[in-house]
Amino acid sequence: MSHLSHTILPPTPSSIRALQALTILLLTTTSGATASLSVFLVPRLMESPTRLMVEQFLRAASTSRRVLSVPLVLPGLLHAYLAYLVPGKTRLYAVAAALTLSTLPWTRFAMAPLNRKLEERIVTLDAEPKTAHQLVDSWATRNLYKPVVSLAAGVIGLYAAMW
Repeated sequence: MSHLSHTILPPTPSSIRALQALTILLLTTTSGATASLSVFLVPRLMESPTRLMVEQFLRAASTSRRVLSVPLVLPGLLHAYLAYLVPGKTRLYAVAAALTLSTLPWTRFAMAPLNRKLEERIVTLDAEPKTAHQLVDSWATRNLYKPVVSLAAGVIGLYAAMW
């Protein structure tokens, strides 16, 4: 068994480049997808009747959580791994990893409470238009944190890969 550890090869430059490309692709793509929720979807939802707006918003938020969670978090883990693999770029990749992974506590503590309040509104049929619109608008504003830090992490990763 001890000789097995000697047979594991270090990552090749090609595999490191593939990891770099994957992190940049995921971060920039999910940054755009996440931003589109705040910039394109929410303004259109605000034009709907309150109950319909809340129902559609909750469905869209649920779908985006399912589809975008892994692509938003995976690059953080990959950047941490790249920080380990590429000694000359450790600091850059560590910053990119920290930025990317910072979306987890942000989502839990800044976004989830708004989602719960909106879910309560729909369950209790207490969909006062002004309050519901304020909650959705607050969510859209807070949501912008994720695409901004994802894009910043992608740019840092691109810089680390190029120079």
